[in-house]
Amino acid sequence: MRTLGQLSLIFAIYLFACWLCALLPFSFPASVLGMLVLLALLLTGLVKPRQIQQGADLLLANMMFLFLPAGVSIMEYFPLIRDRIPVLILIALATLFLTLAVTAFTVRGVAALLARGRGEGR
Repeated sequence: MRTLGQLSLIFAIYLFACWLCALLPFSFPASVLGMLVLLALLLTGLVKPRQIQQGADLLLANMMFLFLPAGVSIMEYFPLIRDRIPVLILIALATLFLTLAVTAFTVRGVAALLARGRGEGR
């Protein structure tokens, strides 16, 4: 029952983000806004990590099921994208390497900030 309550809290935050996106004068993904709202709630302490831990773990453990509708849609629209597969692969590879590079630089920067905060860089 506890997990259901935590999932309800996560989805309530998402529904709030959907409502906020509907109010915006421009298009913005509700899932991204929901993550930003959840981050703000966690940083301010209004939501504690223990209040969503089990629900988040459940979603992460079953993430593959969340991708099934997208996979089915790709198969459904395959005739439309068949001619563009090389371009899609090139885009996927480019964004993969870009994501890896940004992640590496971010980790390096955070590690340097943590080291400076501990006084190791002096």
